[in-house]
Amino acid sequence: MQISKQKNPTRKDELVTGFIGGLNLFQDETSIKNGELTEAKNVLLNVDGIEPRPGTYNYGTESGDRVLGAFAYYKSDGTRELLRFADGANDKLQKYVAGVPTDIGTKTFDDESPMNFVQADDKVYIFNGEDNLTYYDGTTVQTYTALTTPANLSVTPQGTTGSTTYSYRISAFNNVGETVACTSVQTTTGNKTINATNFNRLEWDDVAGAVGYNIYGRFATGLGETYIDTVYESTYDDNRTDENGNLLSQSLSILPPETNSTLGPIGSMPIFAISRIFISGLKDSPSRLIFSGTSEKVGNFTTPAFGAGGVDVFKNDGSAITAIIGFQGGVIVFKENAIYKFSFTSDGYQQLEEIVKGFGAIGFRSVRHVENDIIFASRKDGRLAFYSLGNQENYIATVLRTNELSIKIEPYLKDVALDHLDNSAGYYYQNLYICAIPKSGSTLNDRIWVLDTRFGAWVYWEGLSPNMFVAFLDDSGNEGLYYADETSGYLVEMFRDERNDSGVAIDVQWATKAFNQGQFNKEKRYHNPTFQFKDVSTSTNIKGYVYLDGVENSAEFTINQQSLSGGGVGAFVVGETLPGDAPSTSVDSEGSSDIPVEIYDILRGRSIKYVFSCNTLNSYFKFLSLVHTYSINSKRLDDRFRVYPT
Repeated sequence: MQISKQKNPTRKDELVTGFIGGLNLFQDETSIKNGELTEAKNVLLNVDGIEPRPGTYNYGTESGDRVLGAFAYYKSDGTRELLRFADGANDKLQKYVAGVPTDIGTKTFDDESPMNFVQADDKVYIFNGEDNLTYYDGTTVQTYTALTTPANLSVTPQGTTGSTTYSYRISAFNNVGETVACTSVQTTTGNKTINATNFNRLEWDDVAGAVGYNIYGRFATGLGETYIDTVYESTYDDNRTDENGNLLSQSLSILPPETNSTLGPIGSMPIFAISRIFISGLKDSPSRLIFSGTSEKVGNFTTPAFGAGGVDVFKNDGSAITAIIGFQGGVIVFKENAIYKFSFTSDGYQQLEEIVKGFGAIGFRSVRHVENDIIFASRKDGRLAFYSLGNQENYIATVLRTNELSIKIEPYLKDVALDHLDNSAGYYYQNLYICAIPKSGSTLNDRIWVLDTRFGAWVYWEGLSPNMFVAFLDDSGNEGLYYADETSGYLVEMFRDERNDSGVAIDVQWATKAFNQGQFNKEKRYHNPTFQFKDVSTSTNIKGYVYLDGVENSAEFTINQQSLSGGGVGAFVVGETLPGDAPSTSVDSEGSSDIPVEIYDILRGRSIKYVFSCNTLNSYFKFLSLVHTYSINSKRLDDRFRVYPT
């Protein structure tokens, strides 16, 4: 008998463990790394495997139709309160008392506008872009009374008169704002040289409720009258000198306000930075950034003598300020088409530096500190993009640079509602930067992108609808992350151990790369693919699918954990049999939580890919590893793939 000398193809094992690469949709599914994924929905990455994302739970009782804002309030006396505002909940600020949203005071707010908060000392200032400034002091919501513009200004030269024209305007201010300055009043008989003897005396009527008055004049510059001084009585002698004995000079940049802000500035984006409150999103000045004084004047936004002021950030460039955040001794100011840094020089002068032109941030709530950097959502080339802002390695420490973080998930970032991206909301928690955005056709945030900063890897979550996030540390020292729900009157607690969303199963899906051993043109035989699971809960029912050459194969299988009488979890694992399997094929874990599941078959194709899904209540597991034995056939490609030139 003649014996064939042809050898069987060599068999090799391919073991893949630790899927910490996350989604990679930028490259072809056969070209990505073994530890990267082609689908990663509602999963969490760990060093040793993939697991379902944590669950959520409706916190306390429901109040209203949708929650528009929330804030963690920590008072210096040790009081801790979780504040919230919801549409349809009497339109009042609320706090949780034993889990029940309870109205605070009688002040009502616009019920359609997102509400943002900032705390300075023991006061929480409230902003929604529609209502005048208010604050919560731990007892009730405080409002302000509008002041009237000073009236009956007179300008009277003192000492030796002359023929020089001087012009003045007066405004009144309270703790939060300033009136419009009165109409200019001139004298044409002023002395050319103002000194202790020859000066102009200004007098006007008292304004009820005014803390003080700002003086604008002395010459009408090309800008008009500009700031000179601040006083606290209704008279002023324009002969005051600085510490060097020189006559106080008028400002070259501080102008009288164009609107009465004594009810408080109407803004939507507040932060606390450089010992001040900064506000943007001003109702009538979308390119203006204003800031309060410091120390005990931290609530005063208009008095230069207290350190308050403002700056117009490229007012006429066609773009409004979209976000602000404190960073490295300054404030990063985002527009949609640029990023700037505002700060003060060592002499106390304002300075505005350009960081980048061409793109910026799209939503105030998406911009977050992440370790030593800032991460933010942006609009780029008709899609969503995520960037980091920080110091670049090997550059001087004062140079800030941006880097795109989302190249690997670019195809999915086209599935967004571009017109509603300004509602995106982010947070940094447990090494995860999470950002909720609206998908195409949606008006609310129905997808959460999750960047695991430990691995630089992306996954995404669905089934949730946050419009903002807030972390709260309770009296027992337990910190929880909550989101304001866009579709109910609940604050929703996140990162719960239970794998369900208030009793609803979480739809989990993930998929590996397409393995082809670097030879796209050769058919392979994949022998008995085997998967390693761990800590599989009794309710878990995982469906698995095999794709050969990009097409779903008949190899569908189920992984579940059955608890036999007295055996406990891990006693017996059943794998659904496949064509060609022995009818009684099963895997006995012998009491271990480390569970291998084998597909007992030989699968033929040029590439193989594994897809998994799970949508059962309270399912928990870890997917650790996979291994398949493969052999590469040396025969030529099938005729349907061959071209014969003529």
